[in-house]
Amino acid sequence: MKKKTLAIMTAAAMVMSFAGCGNGNGSGTGPANTPRDSVQTTEAETPAGNPPAETGDGTGTDTASGKEITVWVEKIFSDDANAAVEARLKQYGTEKGVTVHVELIGATDIMTKLNATIEAGRNVPDIISSSTTKVLNYYPNIPCLDVSDLVAEINEARPYLPSALEGTQIGGVHYYVPYYSSSCMMFVRKDKLEEAGITEMPSTWEEVFAAAEAISDPAGDFYGLGMGCGENDDDDENTLRQYCWNEGGYLLDADGNITVDNEVVKKCVSRWAGLYAAGVIPPDAVTWDAGGNNSSYLAGRTGIVFNAPTLYNAMRNDSQYAELLENTVILAPPAGADNNVYMSFPVGYSIMNTCKDVELASDLIRYLVEKEWYDGFLEGIAPIYAPMFRDAEDNPVWTGDAVNAEVLKYVQSATGYYGYPVETIGGRAAAARHYFTFPVGKMFHQVAAGAASAEDAVKKVAGDLDDFKDQVGE
Repeated sequence: MKKKTLAIMTAAAMVMSFAGCGNGNGSGTGPANTPRDSVQTTEAETPAGNPPAETGDGTGTDTASGKEITVWVEKIFSDDANAAVEARLKQYGTEKGVTVHVELIGATDIMTKLNATIEAGRNVPDIISSSTTKVLNYYPNIPCLDVSDLVAEINEARPYLPSALEGTQIGGVHYYVPYYSSSCMMFVRKDKLEEAGITEMPSTWEEVFAAAEAISDPAGDFYGLGMGCGENDDDDENTLRQYCWNEGGYLLDADGNITVDNEVVKKCVSRWAGLYAAGVIPPDAVTWDAGGNNSSYLAGRTGIVFNAPTLYNAMRNDSQYAELLENTVILAPPAGADNNVYMSFPVGYSIMNTCKDVELASDLIRYLVEKEWYDGFLEGIAPIYAPMFRDAEDNPVWTGDAVNAEVLKYVQSATGYYGYPVETIGGRAAAARHYFTFPVGKMFHQVAAGAASAEDAVKKVAGDLDDFKDQVGE
């Protein structure tokens, strides 16, 4: 019961984190990249697991097969895209003679709603929008089936990108079918770099920092680097983790041993704190939430930020940002001295272990990855989400557009996750729960604010991480 309660508490923290993402300024990097809205369903006021009978086209008549399936889909930023997925699912019902109950649920509500049904032991959906973090939230009582055979079957017919296939495994198992991925791109003010005499875009973290130093003008309220560390800044929590990885500094090793107390991590923290002290990073960056970096960029206060492509959408969909967009280059993030591993944000579909017709659920997921429909759907939501299949590398939609090509480049290298490179499932579960306290951002914050030395800040993270490992029995 203690572990079950812990999972529910963690889910609540996840919901609070999601609420900070996806605002109108283009913030957010993960599947929470959706507007803050309430639950919307196709059968309002009807319990999810016991809706009225209807045909696949929603006419309210029993279907020929008598089969039913309930699918919960997490809404994304586009109403048109949400409607397209719902229509696709209903089309399956029409073609197969199956009643498909579809519920579209906002990102801030889906985990709370799922937890409630699992706790109650009824009305649990058959298929649900899923992700690695959602699955790990329930460890050791994961309520999703092992769908490794289904993933292998899909991969044989249409190979996944290696990062998508390998990066979505948890302890060697696929608990969800990979579907698409978000990203966190680097946005650069090329006009500012040109003014400073910089003719090539930075491709390493040290080049990023050097360029940021060169273009900063704190007296004029312009800062080269918009990379914050507020208490609830999940965007920059991801970026700071990625920076440490790329330089070779990790919180855990592959076996789950706590390794954060190392010289590389301390060096990274001190380097960032030095940039902050020098006025290269805005003074308010230590108080930012997930919307801080993109808001600073849209306001013309920062020269380099890391954000989801929603920031690109915010600029291209609003004429007031036309000049800013013209002066912006969008690139995959830089590499470090050790690697160029990026944080992965995969989204897919899980089959719940209460599903009474697993073959029907599997067949419905196969229908969602059918190439012609899938490619058209991903084209419609590009570049916010990217495909996870290898043939995207030959698709002009993803190679002929500069921004789309960079997003695809990101996904090709996106194999990082909370706790990377820990491989044990218990270690990953502990790391995922630890993430929602935003420990790396707090570590950077403490040093920048002079509240702790790099040595003490790192030890604090190590101690907290050890507590989370104890909680999951790792």
